Amino acid sequence: MKYIRPKNLVTAGSTVLRSATAAGTTAATNIAISGIKTSDVLAAVLLLNRDATAANINIGSVLSEASITSDGNIQLSTTNSTGDTLIVFWQPSTL
Repeated sequence: MKYIRPKNLVTAGSTVLRSATAAGTTAATNIAISGIKTSDVLAAVLLLNRDATAANINIGSVLSEASITSDGNIQLSTTNSTGDTLIVFWQPSTL
């Protein structure tokens, strides 16, 4: 049987979906995301939360409260993500 690779896979440098990581901060504060624009669409915003010893690591979605506030910036409306890492996926407005 011949394997057919699916189209539109999410890969590093993909024009279909882009990704970036950023350090978290207090709620309602700009978080710099290089290359994101207000015309783009957020696909996922994941919060990687770990304790001080890194013994416990949790990951969860905060997409419902995330917004692109200006070119190069997103915000979380209520979650304080200070000390955590955000993993952001977005679809550019022009492919």
